[in-house]
Amino acid sequence: MNCLRSLEYIKRINKKYKKFGLETIIIHPPEWEFEKNKNNIKSALKKYNIKFRIKIDKDRKIIRKFNVNFWPTQILVHGNKLVYKHAGEGNYKKLEESLIKHLEINIKKIFNNEPKYTKIPTIYCGKRTKGLISKSNKELKFGTVYTDKNWVQKDEYLQSLADNSSLTMLTKGTIANFVAKSINNKSIKIKIILNNKLIKGLVINKPQLYQIIKSKNSAQKQLTIIAPENLAVYSFSFQ
Repeated sequence: MNCLRSLEYIKRINKKYKKFGLETIIIHPPEWEFEKNKNNIKSALKKYNIKFRIKIDKDRKIIRKFNVNFWPTQILVHGNKLVYKHAGEGNYKKLEESLIKHLEINIKKIFNNEPKYTKIPTIYCGKRTKGLISKSNKELKFGTVYTDKNWVQKDEYLQSLADNSSLTMLTKGTIANFVAKSINNKSIKIKIILNNKLIKGLVINKPQLYQIIKSKNSAQKQLTIIAPENLAVYSFSFQ
């Protein structure tokens, strides 16, 4: 989600400055195994209308050369020299200012002020990403995922082991998303319960970002997911 939010600002910058010599390239260091699959990458490029050149950095050799260990990171290279770098979302105003400086142009800027964006942290579910998982939901805390006995924590994700597996957590913001997939790539349907009220069903199949809820207010809410066997949940993000 962090990269998708950042992408919209980068698209705007690319559209305006490519005629002055800007070339935008996405370096893709796969975070999860399914992100190494070229068909999944092609599907994401199409879904999000990404026209930039893309380099798959499977072993993270490229980002190591730039000393990058967090993404999204913005890097500006001019004359074979690194002239600007920012880790994380934001700083689009400074990126644009550096771009204008090194392209040596005088033009009306896109960002006179730094745009506002969501700063709610992502919640991860796997062991490798140190997901906080609890079997007791007596006192819910944001950042922890509470499950019944029908879930197992794998290296990258939480996996449901039986029908009607229940997962509960607190949300922030007006939109909640999660990265999920069906283990066997066959469509499965989950139930979305918000503040103890069933609001919809959602079909999960291939690995991707799914929007779970969208509400009019940002008050903290209790989200419960009821899933059949073979749902894998990688992370939750909020806007």
